[in-house]
Amino acid sequence: MTSAENDFRRTHFKSPETVDKRWLEWFREEFSRRVFRMDFQPDPDVPIRFEGTSRQLPNLAICHGAWSSMRTTPTQKAISEEAIGLSIALKGDLIFRPRDDKLMVAAGAGAFGRPSGLDMRSGATFLYVRLSSSILAPLVPNLADISLASLPANTPALRLLTGYLRMLDAEDSIATPEAGHLVAQHIHDLAAIAVGTHRDAAAVASGRGVRAARLAAIKQDILSNLADQGLSVESVATRHALTPRYIHMLFEAEGVTFSEYVLDQRLTRAHRMLSDPRFAAQSISTIALAVGFGDISYFNRTFRRRFGMTPSDVRQSFRQERG
Repeated sequence: MTSAENDFRRTHFKSPETVDKRWLEWFREEFSRRVFRMDFQPDPDVPIRFEGTSRQLPNLAICHGAWSSMRTTPTQKAISEEAIGLSIALKGDLIFRPRDDKLMVAAGAGAFGRPSGLDMRSGATFLYVRLSSSILAPLVPNLADISLASLPANTPALRLLTGYLRMLDAEDSIATPEAGHLVAQHIHDLAAIAVGTHRDAAAVASGRGVRAARLAAIKQDILSNLADQGLSVESVATRHALTPRYIHMLFEAEGVTFSEYVLDQRLTRAHRMLSDPRFAAQSISTIALAVGFGDISYFNRTFRRRFGMTPSDVRQSFRQERG
């Protein structure tokens, strides 16, 4: 197993403007068969276009991509391994071919089950997760009997799973095996809840996966609204239909308060902007306001406490480094 399969580093795939036989064979072997245990047959009447990323951990692989029209079939390795896949259509339709049947999955919906054929139309964008049947078996009732199950669009569990996967996409890598194990477990938990899990297992999975996904969604909300000086636990709770106390508990479990997390993210963004030549013309006070500080003296104090330098020092140091 390569290091990229251990630490979740992103592998990017993009078809060249002119696809030749050599590239096609490389793509079939490296991406399709090795990573996702699939063979694919492009539509001969449509130019081949593919762009996507794959990321791997032990017991987990994730693909996010957009394809031209093509048909895929599972490899014998996928069938023999009894791999479990969960696909979410983000744009366009996916048509699954379990045995002699068909299952159409529209945008926002998903499918879960054993390897099956798949028809993709041009422009379709999707998330695909290869899961471990051994991790899912204690969580999903009668897992061995599930061939392919449809997952309705916009269910809370599917939204949480999609949001959690998108949040992970912002991470460059996962530093430790322990963290990778937790991430893989959270994704399996959310997949089990989306499909339907044992009552006893649901409590465990909900406790692990749902909490992690909700915290990830809340952190993303905070990052999207840092400039808002009115950002508060109450405003975030309202947007996520949660109680402020529940949000406080999520952060407390990580050893930090909501306010501490917001302050740290604002200071981190300000430091990044002060070191970015694109913001060289902006004053320090403008940058402070842009990340949500209404009191410039408070910004200067907390910035120096956090980084051991004043905002002016950081900007000057960056300019000296650039010559």
